[in-house]
Amino acid sequence: MSSIKTNISNHFMSSDNSLLYFETHQRSNNDTWMLLVHGAGGSIRTWKKQTEDLGVQYNLLIVDLPGHGNNAGNSEQFPNYSFLFMAEKMWEVVDHLKIAKLHIVGVSLGTIICLQMRVSQPARILSVIMPGAIVKLNTKLKVLASLSLTLAKIIGYRNFYKLSARIMLPRNNHKKSRDVFIKESKALSINEFKKWTALYYNLNKKLIEFFYLKSEIPHLLIMGSQDHLFLPPAKDFVVQHVNAEISIVADCGHVVSIERAQSFNTICLQFLKSLS
Repeated sequence: MSSIKTNISNHFMSSDNSLLYFETHQRSNNDTWMLLVHGAGGSIRTWKKQTEDLGVQYNLLIVDLPGHGNNAGNSEQFPNYSFLFMAEKMWEVVDHLKIAKLHIVGVSLGTIICLQMRVSQPARILSVIMPGAIVKLNTKLKVLASLSLTLAKIIGYRNFYKLSARIMLPRNNHKKSRDVFIKESKALSINEFKKWTALYYNLNKKLIEFFYLKSEIPHLLIMGSQDHLFLPPAKDFVVQHVNAEISIVADCGHVVSIERAQSFNTICLQFLKSLS
């Protein structure tokens, strides 16, 4: 692992409370930028194992999603969420920094936000990298998504999130990833859990829309071989899209970027080098 020094600039929300909290790891104004988007229940800290390796060659922009991390308690002005809304909030930060084009990386539910960003402003995206990509739901997940609001009300929103984490990350070697997301999710208020859980209700419809939408942007899906829910659809996605490729990490679960961080970082850098 290379050792580098980065100039880290932390920003909270703007005076009108509309701009999301973000962190930049910037080496040079001339370097290419990479945006890192965490998943539901995560935060900027989800990417702590990527900042050094990926920061060797790229300026990094890492954003806390609404209601997460440093944005906890500051999103009551938004009564509900959509993936389009999430994408627009990401683009607001990018525009604030005057970044023209960038690579985007999203993990788990963050991959859906990246796909929405791709739809919104495709000309500004250099590539899309999706560890633990969520591109289609199997029958089990369709049922869980459709019942999400009802089930969460019965067992409690925090318990529903813990249940979802255990369904996605069931094995002993997935414990590290599972624990990170459960720990980070404690920052979310119950109201935030409600708004994020409500997104699952129409999730399948949104994924079908993205699954068949063609794009000339290079895509890389990085999946764990033990990702029992999302690996088969990821393979199907690559078949559907000529500009998409997949890398499968052995003996790894859904959150590759945490469970096998070094492998994930290496795969990312190799893919980006191939584009140039």
